[in-house]
Amino acid sequence: MTILRPVPSSLARAERHLRSLSDQLHPLHAVLAARDTATLDTQLRLAQLAAPTGSEAGRAALVADAFRLRGFASVRSDAAGNVIARRPSYTNDASPVVCMAHLDTVFAVGTPLILRREGARVTCPGIGDNARGLGGMLALADALGVPGLDGDAIPLGRPVEFVATVGEEGLGNLRGARAYFDDLGTHGVAPYAVVALDGPGDERIVHHALGSRRFRITFSGPGGHSWADFGRPNAIHAAGRTTHWLSSLPTEFRGRVAVSVARIGGGESLTAIPAASWIEVDVRASDEASLRRVDVQLRRLVQQATADENRGRHADTLTSDVQLIGERPAGHLDEDHPVVALAMAATRSCGREPMGAIASTDANIPLSRGIPAITIGAGGRGGGAHTADEWYENTDGPRGLSRALSILVALAA
Repeated sequence: MTILRPVPSSLARAERHLRSLSDQLHPLHAVLAARDTATLDTQLRLAQLAAPTGSEAGRAALVADAFRLRGFASVRSDAAGNVIARRPSYTNDASPVVCMAHLDTVFAVGTPLILRREGARVTCPGIGDNARGLGGMLALADALGVPGLDGDAIPLGRPVEFVATVGEEGLGNLRGARAYFDDLGTHGVAPYAVVALDGPGDERIVHHALGSRRFRITFSGPGGHSWADFGRPNAIHAAGRTTHWLSSLPTEFRGRVAVSVARIGGGESLTAIPAASWIEVDVRASDEASLRRVDVQLRRLVQQATADENRGRHADTLTSDVQLIGERPAGHLDEDHPVVALAMAATRSCGREPMGAIASTDANIPLSRGIPAITIGAGGRGGGAHTADEWYENTDGPRGLSRALSILVALAA
């Protein structure tokens, strides 16, 4: 993470905008503080409901019911499984401000989801990523109120759509976010801005989307007896060459991309020449051009490894295939973009120093399509994400939610 340093004029405008809304924001911040215990209870309940990528339906139903209980008249699920709750505005502006939080976790079905408490710390897989984001999103919806139902609901010039997405983690490939923004595009709707809530925290502002491409590379050959057929192409040798070369990509990529051979397998027997092998590769970069260049380089290295293993043996009997199994687009907002400046001003207003970050989140999709988007935490402190020992402490939990609420209200006002 890095300290954000925007153009002073951009930050000054954002600070003035927030000050102009102070009379409306103060009561909402008080609501978040008063309901802090209820927000934490919702977070803990969500954490104990399994939602592996691709199996989010149970958690989605709970979130949909929570929106209905809060009085939202427009709550729906789309074909992908996302839950979408619309908070209307007093105008006919169709460009919504979108608040997103993902439903899924990295943990497989059957993972024990047992809360362990040690003082202020609660440990449970997924307690932060993303039970905190989902619980925080519901708290923001609650604080804003529903026009026509809550007499003190704050009037907004733009509608707010709260979206609980599926498929954010791993090979979910941002499926829910893609489906949601595809649908908006089909109907000619361009969101005004997007704020994604992902995990705990109240300082980080992700305004740079880390892109990625995931590959599965397979090698197939004739195999054979390790002694009698020695000399035939060896599928694992080809995979080994490729792995070595991928770990030694030209220095021009260093610092700009990360290439990791994450999984490898193959072979049939200790006494057989492997007829098949496979590797899975994760490539990440902060820009699309670098991703494209590594894609070309990777495919060339696979072809070379295949040719080398075939050379002087049973020519061309070993084949290879490169399959793209995941792709996340890159994108970014400059530090002086009004949405980033607004997030900075809101962070400073709650007594924190804003920190810029690059990450892969649901915000990758809107950023890659030219829609202003950031990802922030939903308050509190946490650690151990994606492990069985993931933990959360509700230290200043309402502070982070107040920051998020200030950003949403300022964007929708």
